Amino acid sequence: MSFIGGYKFPRNYELGVKFRFQGGAPYTPFDPVASQLNYLSTGVGTFDNTRFNDQRLGNFHAMDIRLDKKWNFNKWSLDVFIDVTNAYGSVQPQYPQYTFQRTPDNSAFATTDGQPVRADGSNAIPYIIQESEPVVIPTIGFILAF
Repeated sequence: MSFIGGYKFPRNYELGVKFRFQGGAPYTPFDPVASQLNYLSTGVGTFDNTRFNDQRLGNFHAMDIRLDKKWNFNKWSLDVFIDVTNAYGSVQPQYPQYTFQRTPDNSAFATTDGQPVRADGSNAIPYIIQESEPVVIPTIGFILAF
């Protein structure tokens, strides 16, 4: 029998824990004027290359947990596991995305004058999306070894 972290595990059970820490990745912010002017034709914001990589995303940490049960037979073995990635739901910072603000019914872009968006985007309302949703991924699986 194994003894891990204060709990006595029966034979052929394994508990694995992995902790990860990542420093924030650098990124280039958007040029607000060029982004507003070009967004309708490109579909993305325009980066301000005079400020190349001068911003950083936040740090990220997560813990993964895996529990295995293994059965050994004469010429083969079966390992059944459950694995939870990012078990405590830490938020991983994402790169910002440039867009225009939408109308409340999400049918068009909102504008400052209530008219349709002009081709140069001058009457659109810029909006930076900062997505930060936690992602927890549970996995159940098995491994056959011959």
